This record gives sequence, structure tokens and C-alpha cells, in this order.
Amino acid sequence: MSVNWANILLDTGIDVPIQKPQFNIQCPFHEDTHASCSINVDKGKWICFVGCGQGSLQTLVQRILGLSKEAIEMYLMEKTLVFDIDMFDEYTPLSNDALPEVEFPFTKGYVPWWIFDRGFTKEVLKEWDCGVDDYDNLIIPIKDRTSRLVGWVTRHYDRNPKYMYSKGLKKSQVLFGEHKIKPSPFICITEGTLDTMWLDQHGFSSVAILGVTLSRNQQEALINLPTDELVLCLDNDEAGEIGRDKAMACLSKSFVVSYIQIPNEYKDVQDIRNKKILNELIESRTFW
Repeated sequence: MSVNWANILLDTGIDVPIQKPQFNIQCPFHEDTHASCSINVDKGKWICFVGCGQGSLQTLVQRILGLSKEAIEMYLMEKTLVFDIDMFDEYTPLSNDALPEVEFPFTKGYVPWWIFDRGFTKEVLKEWDCGVDDYDNLIIPIKDRTSRLVGWVTRHYDRNPKYMYSKGLKKSQVLFGEHKIKPSPFICITEGTLDTMWLDQHGFSSVAILGVTLSRNQQEALINLPTDELVLCLDNDEAGEIGRDKAMACLSKSFVVSYIQIPNEYKDVQDIRNKKILNELIESRTFW
């Protein structure tokens, strides 16, 4: 069985740097302030240098998802079949019927208390139809451009990976927040859902590409946005820089493209709680 470990890890919520077979992350099995876990997607191996374990990426994903040996083997088999079928998925044209509509199996109108510690207001959480699950995790609905519910993202409070996407959701075929976009002088592009919601709360039009990789489908969707300028607000890390450079090359033929320089003390735009600093960053954006 040939497994695309980069895609598997992305589905578990781990950001995989583009074209980088080996990289380090914060270990998902202990409170980690440094990137002490090394992953090699070419060799299919991982190791935590603090002592949480090492071995095949199958065992890593098995521990993260909490699956039995039999269940992880079935999971990988299903994923491999999907990858074989959708190998060239990013080159298929956009379609309103590309993703099936789903039911939202969580409680709406309630959100976990900890999300307010991150600065979000009740109004914006309600506007985005957020909910909560039985484990006090935030559930963020993902809708397509026609406002159909096509999946959701679970933002965990106190476990890694922090983000988990609903089964069957093809992130490459959707722009999070696209259904809310109105004509605007510029639109911000982020990696994650909370980043886009945060910018929206502060009056900036924004969509998220749900990761650092910009697919062909997402490029086509961006081209149809009602604006003349796209502002890249990707995470303040190596993967974000690589994604920014690739996105600028892809989009500069259709838009004025700019980007913000996030100060070293912040990891992403949602980490910037000071509205004045956030406004100044966007106002002083760099044009490509």
C-alpha cells in the first residue's frame, strides 16, 4: 500500500511544509514549546527527542487519532483509495456539486468558554454559526460559496493536533468564508478559520485556504472574488513564507498582490489581539 503521508498528516491537522521531506513540529503528545518532534514523510518515520516515542508514521497517526491497529489499517486503506481516485483533483474545474451537503450534528447557539479568552465576541461566533461538541471543543461550520454546509473543523481546546476536519471534506475545493464575501477594495487570505473570523471581526474581508497549500480549484475561486487586491496574511513560519511566495506567483497575473509582515512575537494574525497593531500591519502591507 503506497501512502501519501503528507496528505495523511494534513488531514490530522499537522501543517506539512511544501516540498520538504523532513521537518520538525511541536510534539502532539506532550506540552511542547519547541519543535521537538521530527517527521520524515519520505521514509515514513517520526521521533520525539523528549522521549514520547518514535517509529513509523502509521503509529504516529494511530496515536493521534486514538485508533486500534485494525482501525488505522482500514483508515489508511480508505485514504489511499481516495488519493488514487483524486490524484489530479486540483486540476478539475469548480462545481457547485463538487462537495455534498452535510448535516451539522452539533449544538448551535453555544460555544466553549475558552474561545472568549482569545478575544472573539458572541456576535461574530454566532454570525459564523459556530457550535460546541460534547468535549468542549469549538465546531466551525465550513460552507461553500452558495452557503451550503459541506463540513466543519473542530478546534480542540487542550490537545494536539489542534484542528481536525470532518471526514470526507476536500479542503482543496473550498474557500472558507467565501459565502460571506462582498465587493471590497481588498480581501485578506489566511491559512486558518480562526484567522479569517478574527479579521472579519475587525472589519476586514477575508477567506481561508485551510492550510498553506493553494490548490488549482482555490486559485480559480480566488480569481472570481469581487476585488482588485489580495492581501496574503499567512502564518509567521517557514511554511507560511513558502506558501506566500507560491501564492504570489500564482495570483499576481490576475490581482494586485500584497502581504503583511507579522512581527516575530506573533505566530499568526489571530495572535495579534491589539486592533491598532493589526490595522497598522495591514495598512503598511508590502506589495509584490
